[in-house]
Amino acid sequence: MNGFRQFAAVLWPSFLVACGMEVLVFALVDPINTFCGADALRMSRQGIYTGAFFVFWLMAAASSACTALLAGPLAPEGSEASLGTPLQ
Repeated sequence: MNGFRQFAAVLWPSFLVACGMEVLVFALVDPINTFCGADALRMSRQGIYTGAFFVFWLMAAASSACTALLAGPLAPEGSEASLGTPLQ
């Protein structure tokens, strides 16, 4: 897989997960009524939503990137690695 496709394969699913997390978290929590340090930064409710979205996206992208890194390149078909025989 080339670099752009791998980059997109990490960012697109993590974007969708961040969208879902944003909906789930802020359906239950009002950021203005909770103490999260936003009043010290003088952030509006929309600013908190935006910042949280990017934090969620970063966390999900890190998870997807680790999965892509650990999966590694696939062995080409017909090679010894794909047949289950030990490499020497």
